[in-house]
Amino acid sequence: MTPFLSPEELAELIDSPKRSLQIAWLTERGWVFEISRLGNPKVLRAYVDAKMGLATISAPGQTEPDFSSWQHQTSW
Repeated sequence: MTPFLSPEELAELIDSPKRSLQIAWLTERGWVFEISRLGNPKVLRAYVDAKMGLATISAPGQTEPDFSSWQHQTSW
């Protein structure tokens, strides 16, 4: 299984096999997608799962520890 929806899956999602209608639908709804070299919209499968409530997309990990829950304690 590829990380992108197949052309058939994208057509099923949008109810149209026409590229221009697929791009318009994705754009109008604010979906993230890329256009391939051949002009086809490419949508990540994980993104679709997250948009449809089947999964969550996690943000990139923090580079620093989160100390916000620590109480400031002084020993002097």
